[in-house]
Amino acid sequence: MKPNRTPYKKSKKEEKIPQSKSTTRLNKYLSNAGLCSRREADEHIKMGLVQVNGKVILEMGYQVHPKDEVKYDGARIKKHPPVYVLLNKPKGFIASKMTGKIKKPAQELVQKASPDFLLPIGDMGRPTSGLVLLTNDEILLAKLSHSQKIPMVYKITLEKNITETLQKKLMEGVLFQDKTYRFKAITPLEGKPKNELGVEVLGIGPSTLLRIMESVGNKILLLDRVVIGGLTKKELPRGNWRFLTSKEVGFLNMFS
Repeated sequence: MKPNRTPYKKSKKEEKIPQSKSTTRLNKYLSNAGLCSRREADEHIKMGLVQVNGKVILEMGYQVHPKDEVKYDGARIKKHPPVYVLLNKPKGFIASKMTGKIKKPAQELVQKASPDFLLPIGDMGRPTSGLVLLTNDEILLAKLSHSQKIPMVYKITLEKNITETLQKKLMEGVLFQDKTYRFKAITPLEGKPKNELGVEVLGIGPSTLLRIMESVGNKILLLDRVVIGGLTKKELPRGNWRFLTSKEVGFLNMFS
């Protein structure tokens, strides 16, 4: 049986009944969450893209209660506007999507950014430092978490000096866990020992990079991500964070 997609219209009797102050009209709820304008929200509702408590809602005047769970295209919508944060993580903190009790989570450093528990786009372990993206936008999070398009640059210190043979192998491609990974660039750092390098990759997160280098026989001793998705550490000291601009968020969406 096809759902009734006739737009919901209040009767005159219903219009006289005051709405509870604790409820919010569904299109306003979507707009307040920063997903779209109210007019666009109406179109999303008509298309059957919005669910409340697991039920597809097609009514234009539907009222959302504070405890309701609202989803857009399968992703849960936060009650607060979407927040996008760039953090320069110091060593000792861990960036993880785990919500249990973790000692020194990276979220401690960005508590003032949002009332929501922000999740990192890709994990970063305690020994690793550098740039991490965190957000409460589950749609963007899902798009980017496994993206192989995000450009990243790392400064690394290797256990041994890199050989020309290994450098060529990394550029041509290394098979690791049934997948081939290629480095875009490997550059010696000016004025630094030969085991300190800059490496440019696409979509290779810190933990994967560590394991790839270990698999080819040259461990990474120090790892610092200095660029992610075109975003740099400029004017962002270690342990500090900043909000992304709307332009930067739009640019990140291109990598999904």
